[in-house]
Amino acid sequence: MAFSGFIQPDPELEGLKDPNEKLRLPIYSGYKALRRDGVNFLGRNRIFDDIHKRLKGYRMAYEDQCSAQYYFDLVQTLRDFCGEYDRVVEVGVYMGGATTIFAGCADRFDFDIDLVDIHAGFLRYAYERARRLYPEAAGRIRLFHGDLPAYVNAVLSQETAGKSIVHHDGSHSFNQVVKDMASLSFARERLHAIIAQDTNLRGTIEHMNFVDMALYAVFGLDLNYAPIGAVHEPHDTRTSPNSYQGNYVAPGQYEGFVLPMAINEFRYPHPTIGLESLLSQAA
Repeated sequence: MAFSGFIQPDPELEGLKDPNEKLRLPIYSGYKALRRDGVNFLGRNRIFDDIHKRLKGYRMAYEDQCSAQYYFDLVQTLRDFCGEYDRVVEVGVYMGGATTIFAGCADRFDFDIDLVDIHAGFLRYAYERARRLYPEAAGRIRLFHGDLPAYVNAVLSQETAGKSIVHHDGSHSFNQVVKDMASLSFARERLHAIIAQDTNLRGTIEHMNFVDMALYAVFGLDLNYAPIGAVHEPHDTRTSPNSYQGNYVAPGQYEGFVLPMAINEFRYPHPTIGLESLLSQAA
């Protein structure tokens, strides 16, 4: 299987009740943010209402790792930027929570979707989840097997027109997020905005989950952003390490940042550093 290139969806998943079993994708908590908590945001955005309505009859096994507030704010953000971009690049798809949001907005706001992940199974799972909810959007979705620097090298840096919104929910390790964000500097003219998820995530020292700090490292301490997503209070159970990977969220901090590129600039990497230095050996 090619790494750092586009791959095709798996048609064998279409008839399976739980495609995660064929792909050997574990489901930990089974938390379904949109189905459980999405009702709290109904009546405020018709597109979000439609996504929530379609989920009612949806029985495919999955779990979400973002809050319903975050998914609602994604719809609002895409609406606010409507007409200023023609592609959403989703980096790190997991089980397709954000993918379904993007698929539900694609025709309304007229943009295409590139899914980027180092795990081919998650790419195909997220695509299948989105396809079942929004079959009309399936033709707008491409699957890129590789990391963000590889995608920038193969796609964004080769283009001469168009604007993308990059949604980053891939590795949350400080070093990898710096590497990912730095790679985008080589396609800065093709960027309209960056949306970073899990800016409040923390965990064990081995994983160094500091997405927010990585953003400051690349864009400087005068980072300009709009906060999105949920904020958790100190007494919330999610502010304590979970039983799966030891992750938790920092109380009082927003779940995500939206960075418009028109009011931000790359402070890293140095101009003498080339994109090739950011490409993984596997690519």
